[in-house]
Amino acid sequence: MMLNRRTLLQSLMAAAAMAPMSSGRLLAQGAGKRLRIGLSTYPAHFRAWVNVGYAGHLVSALLNRGLLAYDTNGVLVGELAKSWERESDLVWRFTLDDAKFNNGQPVTSADVKWTLEKIAAEGSGAHMREQALQIDSIEIVDDRVFKVATKEPSATIPALMAYPFLGIVAAGSTSEQDQGIGAGPYVLTSAEKGVEILLTASEHYFRNGLPTLKEIHITPYADENLRVAALRAGDVDLIDYVPWNAMNDIAATPGLKLDTQAAGAFMYLSFNGSGAFGDPKLRQAVSFALRREEFVQAVFFGHGAPLAGVPRPSVSPFFNKELANFWTYDPDKAKALLKEAGRESGLKVSLLSTSQYTMHRDIAVLVQSQLAEIGITVDLILPDWATRVTMGMRGQGDFAVQGVGMDSLDPDATSSLVDPTRAAHYNYSRGFEVPGLSALLARGRSEFDEAKRVAIYAAADRLACEHASFCGVSYRATGFARSDKVGGLELLPDQLSPFSANLFDRLTLS
Repeated sequence: MMLNRRTLLQSLMAAAAMAPMSSGRLLAQGAGKRLRIGLSTYPAHFRAWVNVGYAGHLVSALLNRGLLAYDTNGVLVGELAKSWERESDLVWRFTLDDAKFNNGQPVTSADVKWTLEKIAAEGSGAHMREQALQIDSIEIVDDRVFKVATKEPSATIPALMAYPFLGIVAAGSTSEQDQGIGAGPYVLTSAEKGVEILLTASEHYFRNGLPTLKEIHITPYADENLRVAALRAGDVDLIDYVPWNAMNDIAATPGLKLDTQAAGAFMYLSFNGSGAFGDPKLRQAVSFALRREEFVQAVFFGHGAPLAGVPRPSVSPFFNKELANFWTYDPDKAKALLKEAGRESGLKVSLLSTSQYTMHRDIAVLVQSQLAEIGITVDLILPDWATRVTMGMRGQGDFAVQGVGMDSLDPDATSSLVDPTRAAHYNYSRGFEVPGLSALLARGRSEFDEAKRVAIYAAADRLACEHASFCGVSYRATGFARSDKVGGLELLPDQLSPFSANLFDRLTLS
């Protein structure tokens, strides 16, 4: 049975109540240089290394800078580091640019060493902690030069240094304030939880002439309709997470601009192996039971594409057409897998999602509907986003609706997505193992020859698909909307596009 928008909305009304509307107050436009952003949620915190979603990254990207970054062509470029090179299979050498933190203190090799060691520390909660553990030591050559020695050969070190959640902060500064002292274009001036965040331009930002804007005022609008309405009314100048049902209309509205990347982030299901989904046959049953084009049309209004394998950009040498379409819709195969797993009489599971973001909620409802057709009963858990993150970190729910973008264009960026033995996180599967997968991924990280890496990651992708270590649903267009008075907005390519706030230091306001 195909669900259209009307049927979907009827299901939604029966499934869950809408999230409470934001009470954030509006602030009048400043004297031409205050940019007002309508943000999709108030970040749980401002710590530079902990992934709390794209809204959290938008704020973090304004406060912090990493050693490297990607440009709009997907090429690694220097940020706090002006150069880097591989000295041997185990050693990378970095040279810092002449940069300062927001308090005027120079960014030194000692700050980098302290940051990386804090990220790798037990209990850091850092998004990239497990990747940072491949570092064996950091040698300070002088204030501007340091060497990173790895435990095993690692081709991924430059990409690691460009992670969106790897901001370098001044050594020891996190003991004074939660977010530490960063080297980004703005300084946190004030914040009232759930209401507003005020940022002012840093006097010490290392890029000459930037940032152009003197202040940024951020108001959270958890309700996406209110967020769009605020943009239309002129109460804000820019919004993130443009609802897909509003994209065409915004693009056609005089005075407004829509900036999108068609295949940016993507939606998928993660599995908790502590329950029924410890059985790979049941994970595969789910993966073959989904009509992915229906998600693209009903949830994203055609602004997306089916995701039926491990996400790889189509222009990447690591893209494999066969594996990209591994999970074709096959309900008979799904039912046969249920029978093989001894669940022919039915299966009841819980699906964790959220009521705060329409795409997460709508996907949960469609998954519930489609899996019912093969005999899987799905109970929905739909809290607000902050609660959903907490529940996900605790491993609650048999499986969960997820939405991410790749934070690196290196093929190893999918490792956390496909390998459930990596450090537990609310975004990924956990509690089971895919035999041989971790070893393959480790080989890929240590191989510097691209042709050999292509073969290794193809084998890893096949294992991930055959064992359904996650379940792809669909790509979704990344969208920012703005007043036409906002200029200088650029998006990072493809799956990096949700992290485009890293380029917001060049925004202008006429």
